[in-house]
Amino acid sequence: MREKQAAVIPVLLYHSVADHQRRRERRYTISRAGFQAHVDAISASGRSALLITELAAALRGECPLPERPVAVTFDDGWEGTSQAVEALGRCGLTSTVYVTTGELGTPGRLTVSELTALAELPNVELGAHAVRHRRLDQLEDRELSAEVRASRSWLEELLQAPVRSFAYPHGAYDQRVRSAVVDAGYSSAAAVKNALSHAGDDPFAIARWTVTSGTPPSRIAEVLEGRAVPLAWRHERLRTRAYRTARRRRYRVAKSLGVRR
Repeated sequence: MREKQAAVIPVLLYHSVADHQRRRERRYTISRAGFQAHVDAISASGRSALLITELAAALRGECPLPERPVAVTFDDGWEGTSQAVEALGRCGLTSTVYVTTGELGTPGRLTVSELTALAELPNVELGAHAVRHRRLDQLEDRELSAEVRASRSWLEELLQAPVRSFAYPHGAYDQRVRSAVVDAGYSSAAAVKNALSHAGDDPFAIARWTVTSGTPPSRIAEVLEGRAVPLAWRHERLRTRAYRTARRRRYRVAKSLGVRR
């Protein structure tokens, strides 16, 4: 059992942490008290928190992994993210925040000033999450490149610091999208997969497990021990490929009819 626990790398994916739930994010909004209970569970696990760039470097063999690693991530840039990061910091835990740059300052999202303040916290790194949160594997090459590159360059200009990690919106990526991220100069990327990362995981498609509004602290504790969660697969599954093909077909039909999706 101990060997199994050492072999898994739980990477938790959070979205919104708030006491009010917007319809759009209801499934992925966890209350502040609920999140604090999760923080307590992560802290009690005894795992060593890593930033995604640190985890990716270890996956490439550039540095050793700690005995029991964990990573905590946030997607999109919702307004309660700063307080959530601070709660982690009080327990000595780091986190990676992925920002959809085109949605900053819109209702419910971080403002530019909040983002710059967040960047000053010692326990956080900021990554790009595209400009408009579109499924990148549906886009033409030119649109894809713009989403991947513009989000990074905007963040770097604002923060006056390098942005080295990217998260695929909706977890949607394929080899073409992965190559675009590599070519844009990132050193890591986070996928979803709802599985556990491991030492053989792809540093440009790191597996994460999604936390939802109904996830109790006891389930977080189970995930941190690698229980009832699959290990990330090394190659794309056939059902993932089939789903993507069907989704792309629907997207092309909608686009030909002038329907925005």
